[in-house]
Amino acid sequence: MTAPLTEPTGARARQTYYWRVRNARTRALAKQCAAQTWHIQPGHPGGAYCDLGHELDPPGHHAPTLLTRSRPGRRDEQEFRGGCLACGWEGPVHRGRGYGDGDNSAIEDAHDHAFPGWRALPAVAKAQGVWGLARSERLWRHITVGYPPGWTGAGAPLLVRARYCKEPHDPPYERRPRYELRVSREDQQATAVPTEQKTLF
Repeated sequence: MTAPLTEPTGARARQTYYWRVRNARTRALAKQCAAQTWHIQPGHPGGAYCDLGHELDPPGHHAPTLLTRSRPGRRDEQEFRGGCLACGWEGPVHRGRGYGDGDNSAIEDAHDHAFPGWRALPAVAKAQGVWGLARSERLWRHITVGYPPGWTGAGAPLLVRARYCKEPHDPPYERRPRYELRVSREDQQATAVPTEQKTLF
């Protein structure tokens, strides 16, 4: 009887291992269930169906992504954790059904790792113009003027005001190479730094 194999850690290593399990290249791996193996959520950086491409070398800066697996014994529930494509960091496990339930918290953990202080970035209202931000250089510069140096080039997120509770965060894609994170007004007010003028009154 063979001992169960232990999964590697780190988003990139877990994704490689997941495909080995899914393709069942060895008898030991064939006994495992691919859905219960940690892997990058499809559509997120480094995962299947991500049109950002698959770089063989890790990026030169921390890059957030989302890891997931089916919860053993609970087919309708998943486990999520944030991951980084540049290092072996992984966040705590969150449980939920996805689409804003559990996955949002894991994505936020990954951004806490890659972009500490991202919650204080300015948020924009969801509108048609948001989709054109990548093409509107002037508007994008106006929004990111307060971003720390180097963050825009490293894929810092775009914060968009949520329209409803638990609205899911959007992963990056070719026309928008950064996460679009939903924030509530309460979150923005809690992280807002009071200006000097406000302290006078």
